[in-house]
Formats: sequence, structure tokens, C-alpha cells
Amino acid sequence: LQGHVIKVGSMENGQISWDNAPILGTFGSFNAAGLGTVTYNDQGELVDAAMGHLDKHIVHIKFNNGVQLEVMRWSNHINLRITMAPISGQDGHCGNFNGNAGDDTTDAIRARIGIGVP
Repeated sequence: LQGHVIKVGSMENGQISWDNAPILGTFGSFNAAGLGTVTYNDQGELVDAAMGHLDKHIVHIKFNNGVQLEVMRWSNHINLRITMAPISGQDGHCGNFNGNAGDDTTDAIRARIGIGVP
């Protein structure tokens, strides 16, 4: 992000900010310093279908490098979807994306990267 920081909080106690300045207090779009766009609306597929009875508040972040984030803002938590092409050596909380679900167990991930996400 070339030193920039974007934060997305829950509806109850968070906000959407760029470099610690509030943005998108209502639905709309924001140009992220030429790196991509941030759009806030009520459109999109939920990560947790059980939340489907609630009003949607979704932040769509599309970076020019192909990485896309969708942050679903709920009253006291958020859900996140990351869409991107695999990167060699990629590993994290959700696994290593090598197509082998057998090495993405909690124990296998902890053995590779520890308890925290790098």
C-alpha cells in the first residue's frame, strides 16, 4: 500500500479510514491514492449466510494488483473475504493454498507458522 493504511471497523464502534482519516461515512466510493478503489454499499455475497437476514454493509476494496477484499460490517464484528492469485510461499491462518487440504489442519498450520499469523 506504499505506506498507506486502510482500516475497516464494525458498525458499533468502528469506522472506515484511510491513513487514519475517516472515509465513506455513507455508501459511496473512494480513490485509494491511485492504488485502487474502496466502495461501500449493500451489495455482495456474504461469507456467513446466517447473517443474511440483516442489512448488508459491505466494503469492497479492489487494488490494481488484482487483490480484492470484501469486508462485511456487522454490529460488533466483521467478516472478511480475500480474493487473489496465489503467491509462491503463501501461508497463513487459512492454509497455504497448494490444493492439498490435508496440510491445512490447525496442527499443520501451527507447525509451519506458529499460533499467530505472520
